[in-house]
Amino acid sequence: MDRLSTDTYWHETATAQPAEPLDGDASCDVCIIGAGYTGLWAAHFLKQAEPGMSIMVVEAGTVGGGASGMNAGFVQMTAGKVLRRMLWYYGKEKAGGVYKSVARSVLEIGRFCRQNGIDAQYQNSGILQVATDTKQLARLELQIKRARKAGVASFRLLDAAEAQERIGSPTVLGALKVSGALLNPYRLVLGLARVVREQGVPIHEHTPAETVEKVDGKWRVSTPKGTVIADQVVMATNGLQGQFPELHARQMPVWNYLMVTEPLTDEQLGRVAWPGREGVANSLSFSTAARLTPDNRVLWAGGLWYMFGNRDTDVRHRRNDEAFGKLEQSFRAFFPHWRDVRFSHANGGLISWSHTFIPQFGRTESDMIYGHGYTGSGIAASHTGGKILRDLVLRRQTEFTDLAFVTVNQPKFLPGAWGNKGGEFFIWRQRIGDRLPLLLPYQAALAPKRFFARRPAQGRP
Repeated sequence: MDRLSTDTYWHETATAQPAEPLDGDASCDVCIIGAGYTGLWAAHFLKQAEPGMSIMVVEAGTVGGGASGMNAGFVQMTAGKVLRRMLWYYGKEKAGGVYKSVARSVLEIGRFCRQNGIDAQYQNSGILQVATDTKQLARLELQIKRARKAGVASFRLLDAAEAQERIGSPTVLGALKVSGALLNPYRLVLGLARVVREQGVPIHEHTPAETVEKVDGKWRVSTPKGTVIADQVVMATNGLQGQFPELHARQMPVWNYLMVTEPLTDEQLGRVAWPGREGVANSLSFSTAARLTPDNRVLWAGGLWYMFGNRDTDVRHRRNDEAFGKLEQSFRAFFPHWRDVRFSHANGGLISWSHTFIPQFGRTESDMIYGHGYTGSGIAASHTGGKILRDLVLRRQTEFTDLAFVTVNQPKFLPGAWGNKGGEFFIWRQRIGDRLPLLLPYQAALAPKRFFARRPAQGRP
């Protein structure tokens, strides 16, 4: 593993425009904390709606330095296992609303890139969900039924022969092609930041929000070299939301990993059928996913989630030789024709895991606005989320504030060691569940639906 670079591959494909830290005190209508997709989409949509509104973005690191710049670049709708939970918890109307809104965002992101001259290498090629065992085949069949129940257009399950014509792995027993796109996530977030700056929104990098508190009806955001006073504050730090007390229990940070190969030669590419160059993901609970980059590398991502200590988010965990070893092993099994292909990059990133597995947006009791919990599928959902945050800031009741992301009950993780043990148990259960035909029933199968469907308080009108 020593030969692997733990630098993020995507960061080598674009040059960022550095931004100055905040130096001195400032005031604004809205302070957004976090310069990833969530915060930047919120700033963009707010400025579109209210051009005269003063907005400031503060970022502890650099634009796209977190999950927004180091993910696999899959722009997709809610995954099948999440659709299952939404149908159980919330019913087909709420599930269908989320599914369709995020599907719309998949297309709108491509349109946004074209309209603003952002070369994010967007390809609306679709996503292949594949099965490599009979249990996964059953999951795909159930997903088709659930999608129909949610009012989504029907799909057709490809058999083994048809599926292997789309992705040449001898392990594939079937596949389902769903809507989705691929892109360069770092180029997207840099382009989005450029658009936001052109709208008149300053972005201050290397400006961590050390404390966020309400004083005399105003929000006070303290940073190392200045204080921002704002009428409203939007918390958009995703897996790092836990550093703020009001948000600590609302999501759990977990680590996930990806690897990128050296560029494949024409001879190596020819060994594996992949004519549509779609993104590919298996149907395990801890799924692995593959895609080709524009320079013909293979990106292989996913697998187990990892938790370290007391919800540890330290950047040293970006390197994890155990995770890299497991990923490489699964890659060789899925693509045996590429046993000689070497990996050049490997790194980890934080996932913000919500208790319900769908993103969460809303207001806390103190009126703090938040958005997080993408659970590994945030590119498209954060675009929808930017519209939700816009409408929450403007206190408007719209189709976006009526989505399940906002209106359904948002159970919290237990605090301290009990919450950590609960997270670790879930990871163990899912890991074992991927190996067994049946495991424990989901909580929703045992509990009354109304327990999960309560509408939470949305703060003051």
